Amino acid sequence: MSANDHLEKSLPALRLAARSAVVAHQADIAGFVGPAFDSIADVIGDNAGALDTPVAVYDFAENGVRVTVGYVYDGDDRAGIEIVEVASSDRALCAVHHGPMDGITSSWRALHEGITERDLKPAGPCREVYVRSYPEDQSDWITELQQPVE
Repeated sequence: MSANDHLEKSLPALRLAARSAVVAHQADIAGFVGPAFDSIADVIGDNAGALDTPVAVYDFAENGVRVTVGYVYDGDDRAGIEIVEVASSDRALCAVHHGPMDGITSSWRALHEGITERDLKPAGPCREVYVRSYPEDQSDWITELQQPVE
């Protein structure tokens, strides 16, 4: 992935039906993400379209990574989910990851190299928008990586 594979754009604010946790080790993130998505789907899955746009937000901190996973949601608050407002960003550098999640680290690395090449710096939590996250075989998955920048 080269710098030319990156798109600069603004990001909209999002309202998510979500679950969040601080994960101390990056290796443990996958163990939180999948089950969290499943538990949210159990709560809101009966709303038409509620599971159309899955999103994960990662905010790096001293004690680990605050991981928020959820679905873009305009329904009522329900027991078992939190409503999380994700701020818009006027400027973000984005890339597309194709395939299994076990290879996404190299896509993020390439995106951050593109940020450095453009003399930009990360400015806030990054997002993964799961454009296609089915079937179970991840070979056809499409994930947009979004990093706000300044």
